Amino acid sequence: MIKLIKQSHQSDHVLEIIFSSLRWFFLMLSILVFYNQHKSNPVDLYLYLFLILVIFGVIYMALSDFCLHMAHENSTLYRTMTKGGPFLDYISYFALIALTGGIYSPLIPIVYLIILHVTVYWKFIGGMVASLLFMVGYTVVFVLQGRMENSFDYMTYSTQLAFLLLLGFLGGIVVSRERKLFTEKNVFENLANKDHLTNLHNHRSFQEQLRVAKEKNNAFYLVFADIDEFKKINDKYGHVVGDLVLKKVAKILSMNTPPSVGTVFRYGGEEFAILLYTDEYNTVVTLLENLKQKVSEEIHDYHEGRFSITMSFGCCKNGDQEPIELIDNADKLLYEAKRQGRNRIIHKQELQSG
Repeated sequence: MIKLIKQSHQSDHVLEIIFSSLRWFFLMLSILVFYNQHKSNPVDLYLYLFLILVIFGVIYMALSDFCLHMAHENSTLYRTMTKGGPFLDYISYFALIALTGGIYSPLIPIVYLIILHVTVYWKFIGGMVASLLFMVGYTVVFVLQGRMENSFDYMTYSTQLAFLLLLGFLGGIVVSRERKLFTEKNVFENLANKDHLTNLHNHRSFQEQLRVAKEKNNAFYLVFADIDEFKKINDKYGHVVGDLVLKKVAKILSMNTPPSVGTVFRYGGEEFAILLYTDEYNTVVTLLENLKQKVSEEIHDYHEGRFSITMSFGCCKNGDQEPIELIDNADKLLYEAKRQGRNRIIHKQELQSG
């Protein structure tokens, strides 16, 4: 949890995991609060309604956690569950408040977290709208409790409304400012770590991710890939066509390298690097053979001409060597693939056995 809190300012996904964890915490707290109240003043109807609310909460939160950990962040299911969460929180909150003491419920402060959650997605306007909706809901609970004639109850109610309005206003401003800075930071990081032509991770990003992978000491393979005789393409068809070829090859490599398995980088010129985070040699062989085939099957059809290309690959597994040595080994394997006639994959294992 401490690690998640430290990363929360860097990722909306991490922030959602924290909010999801808080839901489970408040569910446990709600059960404890209701149990103590029900023990001193048992009402069967309230008990049945609370059990229904708990069952609904468990199902909803389990589905939410499943989406957070299994669905892709850009998927419709993920966006629906994360952005739809505050709406279900709103309904559940007032059902919970009504069953645990109304305006005097110990769980009233949960509303502040829900409003902050709303501002993450809908910023200042969302915070204000959420505050107004909670004020309306809070008023309904107050009226249904029949406490409007009691001056102390009315003062408590009015104070809570003021806090809700202020939280929506100030929270909206603070979170909106943070979201703007977060967006700008992501833009600058993207510019620094992405290749402008292919939109792949660039050389700088490769060096950083290689360093991190070495520090973690996890098993991975480093692959260098190079378009065969790319200079002839530039000389014959021009650099504009050459750029189009690079973009298409980058797309083929990235689309056929699952993010869960590896990352593709533009190392420089017509050369690409791939980090494959696996210890399975057969998985690496299958993936690289597929990449080589996909690249060679692609027909490049432009006004200047129609042609196909091939790629050569050099692949070695991470060991005790320094990053620069690992890079040098992969580069030598790529050179060996070129020397043997291009359009082939040379693995360190094959070279050693040969």
